[in-house]
Amino acid sequence: MLAGMTTPPHQASNSFVIQDVRIFDGTRVTGTGSVLVVDGRIAEIGRVTAPPGTPEYDGRGKTVLPGLIDGHTHSPWGKPDADRRDALRLGVTTELDMQGDPELIAGAKRQRESLERTDQADLWSAGIGITVPGGAPPEYPNLPNPPKLDAGADPGRFVADRIGEGSDYLKIFFEDGSVFGQPMPTLTPGQLHAIVAAAHRHGRMAIAHVTELEHARTAVEAGIDGLAHMLLTTADETFVEAIRKSGAFVTTTLSSFDRGLGADELLADPRVLPYLSAEQFDALKYRDSPGDSGWLRVGSRNVARLHAAGVPIFAGSDAGVGAGSQGAHGATLLAELTHLVRAGLTPAQALTAATAAPARRYRLTDRGRVAPGLRADLLLVEGNPAEDITAVREIAVIWKNGYPIDRRVGT
Repeated sequence: MLAGMTTPPHQASNSFVIQDVRIFDGTRVTGTGSVLVVDGRIAEIGRVTAPPGTPEYDGRGKTVLPGLIDGHTHSPWGKPDADRRDALRLGVTTELDMQGDPELIAGAKRQRESLERTDQADLWSAGIGITVPGGAPPEYPNLPNPPKLDAGADPGRFVADRIGEGSDYLKIFFEDGSVFGQPMPTLTPGQLHAIVAAAHRHGRMAIAHVTELEHARTAVEAGIDGLAHMLLTTADETFVEAIRKSGAFVTTTLSSFDRGLGADELLADPRVLPYLSAEQFDALKYRDSPGDSGWLRVGSRNVARLHAAGVPIFAGSDAGVGAGSQGAHGATLLAELTHLVRAGLTPAQALTAATAAPARRYRLTDRGRVAPGLRADLLLVEGNPAEDITAVREIAVIWKNGYPIDRRVGT
């Protein structure tokens, strides 16, 4: 029987069994039992009988849980494979890209439908986000300048072009820079309404980048499906009730606005540090500006208000924004989970925000839970992360499509 280790040496296939393990199914700990995986899918849970010769893992004292889903990342032009390898090595088996290279989408769709061995997290993508000339996001050197929605252009046509590129959902930048003291143009409310309506006609969700309350009100009124960031201005009760009634979700990305607090904690954690690539390390060390902006406090209070009201909360890191972003693929989501617990979610609720909840809303029907028939994107961790959220950092084994992942950096 194999104990937890960085590279399990005896599992050549994507079939195995974990014996006597605590099971977090995506929403709760269901108890202790065994999990049998056959050909990359979960076959049985509970009292199982494994075929002779099936590799066995000792789950005593450990927890098995779904692979993590990062609800807000970016796959920039130039190095997407490395980013997704970094993500997988830290337990993120699926990334939801909120602005990235549309050339990646076709290959990403083939990968996520396969049960073949891979060393990368799966990807769903918005492709090119919708913004106006001069608007958010900023343009970065050495990266292509994607198309913008010019004044007078047809929003419906623009949305159709993104669908034609393969976008799984639409990302809309509705940001005037006021929160950051950097005024910039943005979409008009009429354009926003037209974009959301066009996305829905195509059967796609529309997700808005907003950071300020009044823009968030307009987005909810337009029928937005979700917000890509937690607000950085105080959410009042009228807004909380409006978004609750709308059914829209909010992806938190508190780590984007914490002035490096979460990154510093990761860099000091021996459970994380040995598995960081040079790119991840550099991203975590980067600081765009010193000092305390107060954004983390405001955002955390908003998380608490919205969560208490029943608004769906998803975990996201915003990893991959430009050169030097402190969001490191894979690693920063671990910090985000800690922020969610500090904001008032229980550890189990924070785990759900990074597994079953986004899987359900994004219709990722084959992942996000530990259940028969689903693909074996799984983590085996020491201890019980449903009680201590940082236990998710102490990973014994990661499986992608049922194959164990070699966590050594640079392999």
